[in-house]
Amino acid sequence: MADKNNSATAGDDLTFRMASHGDYDDVMRMSVGVYDDRDYLPAFYHSFIDDTDVIVFLALVGDQVVGLRASKITESGTAFIVKAARVAPDWRGQGIDRRLSLHQDQWMRQNRPSVKYKRSTAFSLAQGVVESTKKKMRYIFSMPFIEYECGPNLWWRQDPAQLAQLDTTGLPDVVPLQAADDDFCTAVQKWLPEEACGAHDGKPIILVDWDPYILSPANLKRLQAQYTMYMLKHEEETSLSFSNTYLSPSVRILTLQVYAKDFSTVLKHLLKHLKDTCQTYTSDVIGMGVHVPQYELDDIIHDFCRDTLKMEHVYTSKTQALAFESEM
Repeated sequence: MADKNNSATAGDDLTFRMASHGDYDDVMRMSVGVYDDRDYLPAFYHSFIDDTDVIVFLALVGDQVVGLRASKITESGTAFIVKAARVAPDWRGQGIDRRLSLHQDQWMRQNRPSVKYKRSTAFSLAQGVVESTKKKMRYIFSMPFIEYECGPNLWWRQDPAQLAQLDTTGLPDVVPLQAADDDFCTAVQKWLPEEACGAHDGKPIILVDWDPYILSPANLKRLQAQYTMYMLKHEEETSLSFSNTYLSPSVRILTLQVYAKDFSTVLKHLLKHLKDTCQTYTSDVIGMGVHVPQYELDDIIHDFCRDTLKMEHVYTSKTQALAFESEM
């Protein structure tokens, strides 16, 4: 381990290799405390290793794991997205993640030559990370990210069916997405940030649990295997939402993305996903993170979570997700 008092550095001793299931404990020790103990990596590490489209590299000094970078091949092999990056606390500030990134890019060029560009997202509270990403990759767009949590003792947690009392929208129920065609994607695209269509290939980009994907029928079909997806068609307008839940070291995380024109429609989707989750996980502390495309919805969703649902705000300031890309 690097000794903070003797300025030991990775230097030329840094090596790289593919990760395996057997590296789980070393990776978890390196990741303690990440995202305030709301880290997703413990829940997804083994599925990353099993997924042939996810490439997980480790950086080592001797036998010690000091860094990780995981990326997923997407868009029929033409792109990859950064899924996770870690550097052990005592080894930060030594360029390990940069060298992991260069090694990963070189591997992609040699082994997946069809990959033409990479995409990544950043959380706005980590300003150093965001500014560093901007220097290396081109900014595409941003979306508000609203995060609250609650325990199982709230009135609507005791009986999630009571959430129906909060639905004053007059809208029909959301329904599971069965299939999507080009017309459906065009209808949903209306609610994306304008800049989301300014990526490398000019195609619309959506965020799904922090991952950027082209909004296309093929991608929506693939995502159905991993996410709960609802749609709502009303008065010639179409909305779409995604959710996923997993157990982090401290709370159960519910990630939710809603692409809709107004708060009433967002609310309809939010209440359905929240009810589903709370009926299944009755005793867990739930941390809910919501992405919406319009910044004008930010305040009203904060008000609803805080004042109506009586949830606790995770951060003291507003946050957002930012999407980046670069050519290979």
